[in-house]
Amino acid sequence: PPADAMEPRRVAGRIVPAMITTTGLVSALSCLELVKLLKGLPLEMHRNAFVNLALPFFAFTSPVPAEEVVGVNGKTHTIWDRITVKGSAKSPTQSMTLSKFLKNILKKAGCGEEIEISSLSYGPYMIYANFLHSHDEELLETPLLDSVRDAVISEEEGDEIATFDEDPAAEEKQKAPVDYTAEQKAMLSKLEQKQFIDFSVLVEDGETGEEFELPPVRLIKDKIPKHETDEGKAH
Repeated sequence: PPADAMEPRRVAGRIVPAMITTTGLVSALSCLELVKLLKGLPLEMHRNAFVNLALPFFAFTSPVPAEEVVGVNGKTHTIWDRITVKGSAKSPTQSMTLSKFLKNILKKAGCGEEIEISSLSYGPYMIYANFLHSHDEELLETPLLDSVRDAVISEEEGDEIATFDEDPAAEEKQKAPVDYTAEQKAMLSKLEQKQFIDFSVLVEDGETGEEFELPPVRLIKDKIPKHETDEGKAH
């Protein structure tokens, strides 16, 4: 129902004082830190601010450096580090296989021959695990993005338990086309709109059996040329 004349005045009367006091101060402090970041100043020059205008109370502290995680070959990384993988003319991201992607990760991370990928995850979805899929040629030759879509959809299909059934009829039944639910379609659409996908990767030393966590691996999707998009809409 429409509000009476006093209701907007009451709401505005509370918002305006907040905007010109606390909100204005926080915005200004944030801009100051952004200027320091753009100028490339060292971490010691930045400040955390704790403010309470009602007391009044103002306190500034130096930020703590990001925690370093020990990875492969004694190398360290923080939550701000990334391993970026892009497609190429010979291997665009749309057709890049899971096997090719795993090799690119090891190469970018500077891993030796004794290091292998232990697991590859996209959020809560497991895409690859060496103890399950190291000899699964069909999965390894599947385009990575298709594997991600399959993992997202299969996770949302319910509480069905996968079985190792070698019955050909059962296998054909599993390959039958599936009608996606509205929720699954929404998830796939959201996935398609992403310009990049971040993966969590664990690697294992084949000699010692020790596992290490790599920095998040970011797959940059290929940009679709505008003329191809227009042609697709025309069709």
